[in-house]
Amino acid sequence: MIAMPSQQQYSRQYAVDLLKRLGYRELADKALLELPDPVDTHRLEAWCAQHGLSYATLISRMGGSP
Repeated sequence: MIAMPSQQQYSRQYAVDLLKRLGYRELADKALLELPDPVDTHRLEAWCAQHGLSYATLISRMGGSP
């Protein structure tokens, strides 16, 4: 059996604030309406992809690595 890493969860507001800080104001407004609270990394990745934003790009712009 392969152990899957546990998903990190973020508050919806954290995701919204992050998108705003990175210059994605329109997406931040959509995130506020569309994302659950809290949101896990899988759901956030899928949501970003639906809106033409790579989760890896988002993390990279924060200064981290995916």
